[in-house]
Amino acid sequence: MMSSARLRSFLIFAATSFLCAEFSLFAETITIINRTGADIEFIQFAEAGNDSWGDDLIPKQVVLEGESVVLNLAGQPPFAMRLVDSSSAVYVLYDVAPGLTGMIVVGPEHRAELSQFAGSQRNIGITNNTGRTVTSLRISSVNEGKWGEDILSGRYIRNGERVDFLLDTTPGVLNFDIRFTLLMGNREIAFEKEAVMLTDGASLILNVQ
Repeated sequence: MMSSARLRSFLIFAATSFLCAEFSLFAETITIINRTGADIEFIQFAEAGNDSWGDDLIPKQVVLEGESVVLNLAGQPPFAMRLVDSSSAVYVLYDVAPGLTGMIVVGPEHRAELSQFAGSQRNIGITNNTGRTVTSLRISSVNEGKWGEDILSGRYIRNGERVDFLLDTTPGVLNFDIRFTLLMGNREIAFEKEAVMLTDGASLILNVQ
């Protein structure tokens, strides 16, 4: 019969093995190879379904031209990635999946032209996943300081429904604050999301988390 000490050791080992296995199921290791012709100073990523970029993955670090960096990304692919080089040029990759090699080559073909995805008019999709009815929706750039008009103009978005609209804004602006109200009983309660990236073709899921 197993002693109590051996049993405790076995249980600790089993629990540790389970946690490691669970973490590995929801994490990806990606090697980014820099072939942009410039040094990369900033890398962000967003998990599928996320509506904003994460923190810089290489703080106080530079990936020189021709060199690589290994990143451990929490979540499951596909991912979106955003990189900024030493001249402030932006590179954007969508539907990133590491594959068998785990290597992603970033080159000049990934350089993003703001006019292509951050022009004055952008097609935006909004899906209501709040469990309530959305009664108003206002969007303003993070530096604007005031809310714009109600995009819904009196229409409601029921839970689970999607609405597509055309956003008129200043070319080159990427991040926006969003304010929406939900019908709760006889009251309308306001919620806000800050610094949400809205490019042409963006799909935003509203929730109250």
